[in-house]
Amino acid sequence: MFTFNRGSWEDGSPLPEWEDNEDSESYVERIGYRQARHQFGHQDGGQLEIYESSTDNSFYASVCPSGTTCYEVFLPDFPSFMIFMRDYGTVFATEAANVSSQQILELLEKMFQAQHGHSAHGICQDCDPVAWKAREQRLKSQ
Repeated sequence: MFTFNRGSWEDGSPLPEWEDNEDSESYVERIGYRQARHQFGHQDGGQLEIYESSTDNSFYASVCPSGTTCYEVFLPDFPSFMIFMRDYGTVFATEAANVSSQQILELLEKMFQAQHGHSAHGICQDCDPVAWKAREQRLKSQ
């Protein structure tokens, strides 16, 4: 656990420790944070979840850089939250955009393969007659 206080990192936090066999939802609820969370990043990659306190103006962040190991960060007030998001939130937004773009590209390649019967990277006379003609001319000149 860490505390991020207005731009400074500290080891540890004032939050209670996890109890044996406690899941994350139960822990967050027990320590007084709302289940309504803000999630940044992507479920298949790095992600950041922010929980708001139901009793004061603090925040709790669960930071999973690779999607497996997670770190807990206590943000004692709104300015700390804003600085934290400014400094680290963009990393997770970029990761989400990257993963989503890769998934869209894979889907489009599969659709092209299904519709045309060949890879999207291959050239055929029907799909791209201009590129096909240029390829044919290159091959003749070799």
